[in-house]
Amino acid sequence: MVCRSGSVERAADKSTKAAEQVKKLEDALKSRSEAVKKEFYDEIDTHLADAKITDARQLEYASDIKTEYTSEFSLDKIAGVVVSALKAAIAASAPGVEKPAMSEEAINAYVDVVNTVAEAAKSNSESSSSLSFSMTRLAPGMFGFLKATSTNIRDEDTFGSEEVTSTAIYYRLMQSIDDIKNQAEFGEAVIDAANLKKMKELQAGLTDLLAEGKLTVDEWIAKDGAYEGMIQTIRDRLKAHGWDEKQIAVLESSVSGHARRVSGALSKLRSMGSEFSKAIEVSEERLRVGHFN
Repeated sequence: MVCRSGSVERAADKSTKAAEQVKKLEDALKSRSEAVKKEFYDEIDTHLADAKITDARQLEYASDIKTEYTSEFSLDKIAGVVVSALKAAIAASAPGVEKPAMSEEAINAYVDVVNTVAEAAKSNSESSSSLSFSMTRLAPGMFGFLKATSTNIRDEDTFGSEEVTSTAIYYRLMQSIDDIKNQAEFGEAVIDAANLKKMKELQAGLTDLLAEGKLTVDEWIAKDGAYEGMIQTIRDRLKAHGWDEKQIAVLESSVSGHARRVSGALSKLRSMGSEFSKAIEVSEERLRVGHFN
């Protein structure tokens, strides 16, 4: 499946050149699909071996492409497609079971994982590259694997000052009876806890991209606001699962280096002019309250 954001679709409808450029991006990803699929499967095999899982079988595999302006952050169709495939796999793997092994809340939490992986692939930050692959234990005996890769183009005559990015998302759902035996408990909070750390890492990386001139201030404000909204949503879910502020703070501090990265970016931004004052102000306040510690 190929989907496009409304803004890119409108640009393609208005201009033959824009339509050709978008198709070129999407075709570039399609041409690499078999090679990326092999990389994806190799990574899965490595992670399963590390987890000492030897009996995994495939329930579902597919890939999809989305095209959007690089600054856009949309909880869009692809996440819905992945989740629909997940629900179908659960139903097929446990026919007749009244309560599926994976709760509706955990399925909703996985939507954020899909979007985090896709957004990491779009980022030009080298530090985000490791986030474009994900292995998630969705329920005892059931694993979701995601991989994303992207390509982009900038053509001011066609699309204005923004880049357009096409992102291919590969997903594979697998089941292991051995893991069911080994896992006595499962909670959707496990997904949220891991994803909160990843979102904090992506958010810290935004300030790097701004300082490097890879984002405009307006793009930074838009994307940072979207990231902050996701972070708060995840924190709220953790609280609903019984986590208190101290536990969440310990989790958020378990990945070091974010504050140092933001501080380094701020040193550069302060010399770049008053247009960056809003980003500087927000980032300085976050450092003051320990947001990235």
